[in-house]
Amino acid sequence: MVSRQLDAQLPEGFFAFEATDTDDESLGKLRVPDILVCSGDAMQTDDPLDPHEIALAVEIVSPSNPDNAYRDKTRDYPAMGIPHYLILVYENRLHLPCGSPVTVTTDLGTWTIETTDLPRYSAKDMGLAPEGPEEPEDSEESRHHSL
Repeated sequence: MVSRQLDAQLPEGFFAFEATDTDDESLGKLRVPDILVCSGDAMQTDDPLDPHEIALAVEIVSPSNPDNAYRDKTRDYPAMGIPHYLILVYENRLHLPCGSPVTVTTDLGTWTIETTDLPRYSAKDMGLAPEGPEEPEDSEESRHHSL
């Protein structure tokens, strides 16, 4: 969904690609952005993509490992030469709530991503208690009804 939105706004010859290896040998870093924007020509390689070819890296925060997006990739992407990094959180607890458009301005142009219809992680995905009515505790009254 995010890739399609970006593709519709990118200049000719640039595309949004998903899960592509990018490697900076001088730093000893290999990263795989969830989505990246680069030219189609740059993708014509069997090797990991040169990070200097990437105009934008997009990460969708994993509820199981948020530090990877917030700490590690925030540090690594600029060091690798990636000029723009967008973090998307598919639940309504950090930064812009889902439903607010996100605008990214780069040397290639300004792009807007509508987040209204982006999926949201469930409470289970986030390792939280399920939403909804709580189960009654094992009270004397509930034991009598279950006999």
